[in-house]
Amino acid sequence: MRAVFANRHGAQYDVNQFITDLMFADDGAVFADTDAEATDTLYNIARIAQSYGLKINAEKTKALTTDGSPAHVHLNGGQIEQVREFKYLGSLVQEKKTASSVEVYSRIAQATAAFASLKWCVWKKPNISAKMKICLFRSLVLPILLYGSETWTLLKADASKLEVFQMRCLRQILRVSICDRVRNEVIRDRCDKQPPIKEQIQQRHLRWFGHVCRMNDHRLPRRLLWRQRPPEWKIQRAAPKKTWLKCVEEDLRPQRLSPEGAKKIAADRQGWKNIVNGVLDPVAPTAAYWLRGRSPPNSQAPATEK
Repeated sequence: MRAVFANRHGAQYDVNQFITDLMFADDGAVFADTDAEATDTLYNIARIAQSYGLKINAEKTKALTTDGSPAHVHLNGGQIEQVREFKYLGSLVQEKKTASSVEVYSRIAQATAAFASLKWCVWKKPNISAKMKICLFRSLVLPILLYGSETWTLLKADASKLEVFQMRCLRQILRVSICDRVRNEVIRDRCDKQPPIKEQIQQRHLRWFGHVCRMNDHRLPRRLLWRQRPPEWKIQRAAPKKTWLKCVEEDLRPQRLSPEGAKKIAADRQGWKNIVNGVLDPVAPTAAYWLRGRSPPNSQAPATEK
């Protein structure tokens, strides 16, 4: 396999930096700038695989372009089907992707099915305590909902849908209807202080950010994170305004950190762990908060003399 990609460029992502492939077990993704390069690469992979008694399944092989332009890639004498999205290692890969909305909707649908399958055997059982039900919810439903959320570019609308799903599940576990007019904060407290989904995703963002920052310089995730846009590249008007790194900037803002400053702190595992845990326990506001005429949070208003 290394011989196939030895003298190929693949797709450029930085100044004089290219990526040719991503391989995981028997699943692989091949990157190319032209249809001819992609076809030639697949031909060489199929030729080498055949010498080991292996064969590429042309029906499962798909072609996708980032800008939606038509692709003409061939394998075994036939043209590969071009798709607008496909699932790779459990996550959806899309053309013209600007956010993770489709992935969020897919995860909500799968988590809904998992939650519904436990309705009569767990959630409706009166002999199972609420604490045990919450433990099962965290271990059986949330992992399905938040799979791959470390790399999500989350929009406000997507975060709202995730929160709605979480609260709907917690209310069903407690058998509390919306008509009962019980606030969400009370529901969370009764469910062992279950944190909002958005905060859990923020923790996962920062945990993955720290892990990538501690990688060696030659590792691909680190190079992709800190890449520089080549000067000849022009940003199109349709380009997404929000990127994953900007999501991390928003997650770090309550900690009063920038990505560059957080990069240095991430080298210390324990120090970075405190930063990640600080998402659920944000730092106190500065003096400027009450200098504007407001009282500090969680404090009583000063008594006035009569």
